[in-house]
Amino acid sequence: MKAWLLLVTSFLLWPGCSSQNECEEPDEIDFGEVVSSEKAKYLENDQVQYRCDPSYVLEGPEWIQCNGQEWTPRPPKCLAPCSISRRRLAAKKLFVFGSQRKARLIQSNQSLQFQCDEGYVLVAPSVRKCVDGYMDFPLCISETGKNCEDPPRIENGNIIPLSEQQYRSGSSVEFRCQKNYIMEGQKRSFCNDGAWTEAPNCLHKQK
Repeated sequence: MKAWLLLVTSFLLWPGCSSQNECEEPDEIDFGEVVSSEKAKYLENDQVQYRCDPSYVLEGPEWIQCNGQEWTPRPPKCLAPCSISRRRLAAKKLFVFGSQRKARLIQSNQSLQFQCDEGYVLVAPSVRKCVDGYMDFPLCISETGKNCEDPPRIENGNIIPLSEQQYRSGSSVEFRCQKNYIMEGQKRSFCNDGAWTEAPNCLHKQK
């Protein structure tokens, strides 16, 4: 009798025990999809594979696994490409190093080197990276524009050097923070057709 009760109890508990090892459907991701065959149930150690849309780059694991009712590791992300148009390059007086202006898509984490039109100075660095759909283009400063007056002063910092009487368009000054201060922003400011580009800030170091 006891053996029969034990058998019935084990049978009744069996479905509940097996469900404890199931995972819910894997999460969908933006600009990508699960490429593994769809299942009615995802059991312990089952795996699924992700793939991104064309021109998007996978960041994270391509495969994830059902482990203790959870998918591990977490699903990946699809990083967006950067779109570069001829109009945007022309407006910024830029072209890609060694080639003409043309529209293109640059995958995330890839880099391009830029040059300015003749008569313009490029604010370094000339190589810029695409980061999930965003690329910080360099600035082209006119060498034939108006002169600038004295460069901006910054709190808790100094200008090196500060000896020129006139600052021609395309020239620059460098900033240095005082002791116990750190710089936020670009260390150089350029004279651009009569106006200075944004100067950095000197922030007090956190102890």
